[in-house]
Amino acid sequence: MAREQLISTGLQSGRKASFRFLLGSNTIEGFADSLTRTLLPILAVTVLGLGSEFLGALNAAGLAAFLLLGVPAGAVIDRLKNRRRVMTAATCLRILVAAALAISTFTGWLSGPLLLGAAILVGISDVVFTTALSTVIPRVASTGNLKHAYSQLAVATQTASTVAAAAAGALLGVLGMGAALVAAAVSYGMSAVLQLGIRLGSAPAPATGAAAETGRDLSSGFRALRSSPALWALTVSGALTNAGAMLGNTVLPVFILRDLEIAPPLFAGLGALGAAGAIGGAAAAPFLTAAWGLRNLRTGAAAASGLCVAAAALCPWLPGPTLAWLAVQSLGWSFLVSVSGVAGAEVLPRSVAPGKLASVAAAQRTFTLGVMPVAALLGGAAAGLAGPVPLLIVWIVLACAAAVPVMRSRELAEFR
Repeated sequence: MAREQLISTGLQSGRKASFRFLLGSNTIEGFADSLTRTLLPILAVTVLGLGSEFLGALNAAGLAAFLLLGVPAGAVIDRLKNRRRVMTAATCLRILVAAALAISTFTGWLSGPLLLGAAILVGISDVVFTTALSTVIPRVASTGNLKHAYSQLAVATQTASTVAAAAAGALLGVLGMGAALVAAAVSYGMSAVLQLGIRLGSAPAPATGAAAETGRDLSSGFRALRSSPALWALTVSGALTNAGAMLGNTVLPVFILRDLEIAPPLFAGLGALGAAGAIGGAAAAPFLTAAWGLRNLRTGAAAASGLCVAAAALCPWLPGPTLAWLAVQSLGWSFLVSVSGVAGAEVLPRSVAPGKLASVAAAQRTFTLGVMPVAALLGGAAAGLAGPVPLLIVWIVLACAAAVPVMRSRELAEFR
C-alpha cells in the first residue's frame, strides 16, 4: 500500500512539473507567435509598400492551413507515439521562419513572395503545434483539473499576446525590425528548450490493424466528432462565433476609424481593453462553469455577446458617448468569447479516446477555424458593396445564433 501511494505521489509530482514546463513553453510560444504575426503586415506595408490586397492574402494564408491541412495532420499525429516531439518540430520550423525573415531584412532580400511563404509556414506549424498540444494537455493535467489547466493556458496565452503587441512597438522604436524578428526567433528557441522538460510517460499505442485503417481514413475524425452530440454542438457554436468575429475584424476598423471618425490612439485603446477582457474571461471561465453549468454558461455568453456587438453597431443612435458604447463592445465581447473558448475545452478529451484525440481535434478546428478565412473574404467583399453596418447586423445574428446548438444539447447539461 505504501509503495503504491509513493508511486501515485511520484506520478502526480511528475505531471505537475510537466504541466509547468508546458505552461511556460506555451506562454513563450504564444508571445513569439503573436510578435511574428504582428510584424508580418508591418513588413508588407512599411518595408515593401504593399497594399490591402496583399494583406488580405497574407491573413488568409496563415489561417487556410487549418482548413486544408488540419485533418491530415491529425490523422498522422494520432499514429505517432511522441507528440511532444511533434510540438518541438513545429516550433523549430517557426525558428527557421523568423530567422529567415530577420536575415532577409538585414540583407535587403525581403520580398512579397517571401512574406507570403513565411505566413504559410507559420500557419502550417500552427496547425501541427496546436493539434499535438491538444493530445498533450490531457496527459499532463489530471481529468479533474482539466478546466483549470485550460484556463491557465488561455490566460497565459492571452497575456503573452498582449505583451507581444506592446513589445513589438517598443522593439521597432528602439532596435528596429531586424532585431524584433531576432527576438521572435530567440523566443521560439526558449519555447523549444522548455518543451524538453515535458514528460508524458507511457504513450497511448498508435493505431494498428483495423484501427490503423480507420486512422488512414481522413473522414474518421469528422465521423467521431459528429457522433458526439456535445462536441458537435460546441463545434457548430464555435464556428458561428468565429465567423461573426472575422466579419467584425474585417468591418469594425472601417466603421470606427472612417465612419465614426474615432482617433487611432483611441482605437488602439479599445484593443487594449479587449485584451484585458479576454484575460479576465479565460481566468473566470472554470469558476463560472462550476457555478452555472456548461450549457447555461455557453448559451448565456453567446446571447450576451450579440448584445455587446449591438452596442457597437447602434452606438451612433444610442444615448451617451459613442466611445463608451464601443468600450462596452470591446470589453464585453472579448470577455464572453474568451469564457466560451475555455468553458467546455475539457469536453473533447473527456469524450474521445486518446488514440483518436488528434484526429477529432483537427476535425473540430477545421470547422471552427477553417470558417474564418472564408468569412473574412466574403465579409470584405460584402462590406465593399453594402457598407459596414449591414455586416455588423449579420455579426449580431451569428453571435446570437451560436447559443442555439448549445441550448438544444441535453448532453452538455452533464458538464460543469
